[in-house]
Amino acid sequence: MIARLAVPFSLCSLWFMIAWAIDKFWFTVLCSRCSELFAFEFSLKARELLTVQTDRVSAVFLFVVPFVIYAFLLIPYKNIKLGNAWESAIAKWCRPFFWLAQIFIMVWLVESAYSMLASSLPDWFKNYAESYQLKISGTVLGVKEVAFNGRLGGLFGLFLGIYFFLTNGVARPK
Repeated sequence: MIARLAVPFSLCSLWFMIAWAIDKFWFTVLCSRCSELFAFEFSLKARELLTVQTDRVSAVFLFVVPFVIYAFLLIPYKNIKLGNAWESAIAKWCRPFFWLAQIFIMVWLVESAYSMLASSLPDWFKNYAESYQLKISGTVLGVKEVAFNGRLGGLFGLFLGIYFFLTNGVARPK
């Protein structure tokens, strides 16, 4: 099971680093206003043990470029006139979109569930959960700042969503 996730996780992590480098050293230099149209930023603080913060990464390189390349790889070149081949290719292409959206839904859902239950949880658990801070923010059309702040529930939802994305959206089917 872990070995099945190692390659997709490694490739997604590598792509994130490549997209960040392209955006930071090339795209931002050529057109800084373009890179601010759709961009994301991630920040995680796990107690005093770990702090991770990324620079803004353009959604063009993070999401659009890989999905366009994936679309070209899925074109049924041998059976270009068969409807079933195109239907299968489109279904394969849509699968990662759905599971990528599930990451954001899981973060929101689990954090919302934690927020509703927070009043009935013991104080020691609330203090522990508050020591974890998750922030996902970004700009939409270069104007509006969209931000999501979460605690332990959001972090758990992020890990759960990434797991589902890797197993169902990126990894080869069983």
